[in-house]
Amino acid sequence: MKKRSRMVIAISVILIAVFGLYIFQSQRYRDTYLPRTNVAGVDVGGKTEAQANQLLQKHFEQQKFTLVDGTKKLVSFTGKTAGVKPEFTQKLASLKQQQNPRSWPWHLVKGTSMAQASQSLTVDQTTFNQFVDKTITQLNQGRTASKNATIVKKNGSFTISSAVSGNRLSAKQLKTTIRQGLASSNGQIAVKTAYAKPTVNADSSSLKQAVTKLEKLHNEKITYAINGDKVTVPKATIYSWLTYTNGKVSLDAAQVKAYIVSLNKQYATINKDRQFKSTKRGTVTVPAGTYGWSINTASEVTALSAKVLAGKDFTRTPIVQGSGYSTDKNDIGNTYIEVDKTNQHMWYYKDGQLVLDTDVVTGKPGQDTPSGVDFIWNKQTNATLKGTNDDGSAYASPVSYWMPVDYTGVGIHDASWQPKFGGDWYKEHGSHGCVNTPPTTMAKLYSLVDTGTPVVIF
Repeated sequence: MKKRSRMVIAISVILIAVFGLYIFQSQRYRDTYLPRTNVAGVDVGGKTEAQANQLLQKHFEQQKFTLVDGTKKLVSFTGKTAGVKPEFTQKLASLKQQQNPRSWPWHLVKGTSMAQASQSLTVDQTTFNQFVDKTITQLNQGRTASKNATIVKKNGSFTISSAVSGNRLSAKQLKTTIRQGLASSNGQIAVKTAYAKPTVNADSSSLKQAVTKLEKLHNEKITYAINGDKVTVPKATIYSWLTYTNGKVSLDAAQVKAYIVSLNKQYATINKDRQFKSTKRGTVTVPAGTYGWSINTASEVTALSAKVLAGKDFTRTPIVQGSGYSTDKNDIGNTYIEVDKTNQHMWYYKDGQLVLDTDVVTGKPGQDTPSGVDFIWNKQTNATLKGTNDDGSAYASPVSYWMPVDYTGVGIHDASWQPKFGGDWYKEHGSHGCVNTPPTTMAKLYSLVDTGTPVVIF
């Protein structure tokens, strides 16, 4: 009986001790985390919230990470180097509220785990960006960039090249990869997912459409109607214009301009000597003057490019500037004024018929009337012509009719002060460069001539 009583007492003592321990631990786990509580790979069992938060911060700031490419280790760094700022306060508080302190015996066996750390890991963006930018510069040395599929222009045709995959890293993608990897428990971050991959492949519909358009433009029939000629633009020339840049079919403006310049050089008349069939001296060579035309290169390049890209055959006349453009290869035409300095005579032809002629006085030696093909660019009555005499004194000569032919002050006008015209009179009594004309004849000429009329002086 006594033996049985002692056993009961012993069991009672043990139960009381166990119960006491249970109560004690239950009270303890009101302020700390249950045993075997794991947060993002860190055991915080028995720690207060503050202690657990401090432990997690230290862990993630000091945690070592390694960037790997396959089996090759590239760069190692700590979380702090990458700007990691762990903030588990809310997570820990939530976990604390959810736990039941009296369930600590069960946790000794099973435990609790919070595996996700990504939501509680923030980074200092400036530090993080600087770290990644520096790292990618280092890692991309010697790496091969990927190449998009594109259109290759060669041997008169257009083909699509295949895309080429490289191992160069994308800064944007590497930032995402590292940012996600910072929450990894094993510390290894694979960079292969950050390769800058081609974004355009050979089966791209946009590339196929572009090739079709380029071929269509290449086969256009383009004709220039210029100065009485029909000029067909060669296919090889059109081919040299065509480009595919930044995903767009366009024209090489420099190549288009080069063609227009060559066309202008061949056909423009401005600044070119002319062969002129004179009244008394047969065919003479007359130097360039103010008269003539040229292609307006800038405007024509723009207009031509727009027509080409429209994708239809066309014939066009170039945009020209200046005076005298014609379609019969004779820009002087059949209406003009002829001034023969050797014969000191002037003729006015209209539509090929002589309307008026007269003796004149041109510039005296040393102040010769400039030879050239010019034109009447203005008409004025009752003008005063001003200049300087040989002795340096100024003169002002009033005239009734004034028709300037160049931009240096040379023109045709009446000269009431001249007692005679023609012959050798100009050698001693010539003008300062203008064409002196008898007043009566000048009045008639002025009434007949329109602005724009060519004036051939030789």
